[in-house]
Amino acid sequence: MHYLCFVNFNVLRRILAIDDDPINRQLLEIYLANDFEHKVVNNAKQAIEALSKLDFDLVVTDINLDGDEDGIWLAKHIKSTPKYSHLPVIAFTAHLISYLGKDNFEDAFDCIIEKPIIRMQFVSKLNEILNTN
Repeated sequence: MHYLCFVNFNVLRRILAIDDDPINRQLLEIYLANDFEHKVVNNAKQAIEALSKLDFDLVVTDINLDGDEDGIWLAKHIKSTPKYSHLPVIAFTAHLISYLGKDNFEDAFDCIIEKPIIRMQFVSKLNEILNTN
């Protein structure tokens, strides 16, 4: 007896991206558009709400976010919540130097990507992280 096995190689990985700057959110939309399913939000509260409603494969967050919680807080929250602790959390920041060595910054993230970065490098890095997790 033979069975047909259908594998959908076109399933896109789902990314949650957080940035409070409207231009950076638009840039993230453009960067993620063709290669990933994605949701882009502007603060930690919206990110937690999105995580509770959808399954994601990776989180990309800016460090400086509007509101009481910043990207470091969000990364630590994700890593300490059993439902989400498996998710790679990527820092996407233009102010890397100012955070190095502070508040366990590097321990909160699986990877740090410094802005600015071109789309091809960004997508390549995200795929690399997704393929190793």
